[in-house]
Amino acid sequence: MRGSKMKIGLSTYSFYWHSLSNDFNFQNIFTLLEETNRYGIHLFQICDYVPLESYTDNELEQIAVKAEELNIELEVGTKGIEKNRLEKFLYICEKLNSKTLRTMLNSADFVPTIEEAIVLLQEVMPMYEEKGITIALETYEQRKTADLVHIAETVSSSNLGICLDPANCIANLEYPNEVLLLAAPFIKNLHLKDFKFERKEGWVGFSLIGTPFGKGLLDTKHLVRTLRQHHVNTNAIVEFWLPFSNSIEETVSLEKQWIRESLDFIKENLIEQWRNYDEQFN
Repeated sequence: MRGSKMKIGLSTYSFYWHSLSNDFNFQNIFTLLEETNRYGIHLFQICDYVPLESYTDNELEQIAVKAEELNIELEVGTKGIEKNRLEKFLYICEKLNSKTLRTMLNSADFVPTIEEAIVLLQEVMPMYEEKGITIALETYEQRKTADLVHIAETVSSSNLGICLDPANCIANLEYPNEVLLLAAPFIKNLHLKDFKFERKEGWVGFSLIGTPFGKGLLDTKHLVRTLRQHHVNTNAIVEFWLPFSNSIEETVSLEKQWIRESLDFIKENLIEQWRNYDEQFN
């Protein structure tokens, strides 16, 4: 909807090194929710967080209660579209009051063809539609964005779409702006992740590495313009590719710095660009 605000969130990927330093223990999720609240953010995506799959009903309810106490909306993320996985995560989403499940086509054990993906998703989407939960298929280097779009078009469910992460697709030689234009009509979730290329030592090749959001090569003005032109109003989650830096303590400290710098850029630039576009075309 024109005039609506983009809701910004953090993710377990925003706090990867923090979680690693805590061995991904159960209390870690509560710490991350409290940290998210300290940043003034009220959206948190528990994404590819393996321990989540083994939590009891009581533990899931504790997380939901904590999030509600902090006025934090939860989203859930996994990898794979096997029927048993999607049924399990539908249940987890319900327990956590999540209206979005971000997933990827491939899992460690199953790489579906396009035809298999369509059949599987056609089978499970009625369950997700009944519960009012959306599945967002993430753009990434293992699958062509055009294939994800074709799947979404063919399944044709209002509760199935794309989780746009333009940075992921570079490794599959897909240009971020082209990925954005292709996926725009189907976007149900958004990952804000920035990047740059850096020469390796001795000038032998390049590394694709992360940056705080707004400090890399992602064209944020084009991102906002395209989203608004397509009337996209979805939650946007900050993620990082943060390399390890000397020690876990130093890396966790840098991670906190990246969060603050990214949120500052988003508030001062991305949201302002969003508002300016609305004022210009409304």
